[in-house]
Amino acid sequence: MKKRVHLLAHVLVVGFFTLMAIIDFFPTIGMSMSVGTFGFIATIGLAVMTREKGEPVFTSSKQEFRFTIFSGIYLFTLLLVLSLLGGVSQSGIGFYNPILWGLYLLGLLTSYAKYRKELKAQKSVDLGQQS
Repeated sequence: MKKRVHLLAHVLVVGFFTLMAIIDFFPTIGMSMSVGTFGFIATIGLAVMTREKGEPVFTSSKQEFRFTIFSGIYLFTLLLVLSLLGGVSQSGIGFYNPILWGLYLLGLLTSYAKYRKELKAQKSVDLGQQS
């Protein structure tokens, strides 16, 4: 039960993040940003409270690398769709924001380095077992 609530909290975090982006791009829809912010913070709190202690967030660096790639694809696709629908970010989030790209590339390079290091370690273990 606790794992299901934890998974639901992760899904809701993405949902509230998307809602916050929509409100940022279309402030005239009549919904306050505080609704999205409160929901986002509350579901992060729920995810933290339902997380199993001592259990790693990612089971491998490959999973972390994939998560980084797909979360970036989601973020930039969301920005593209909201921009194509005619929205303009009130907070400056967009394709031309160098900080956004820098943070994404830093995360991508970090997770790739971990993945590559794990591959090398696994390869050396495999070679050691064969000899």
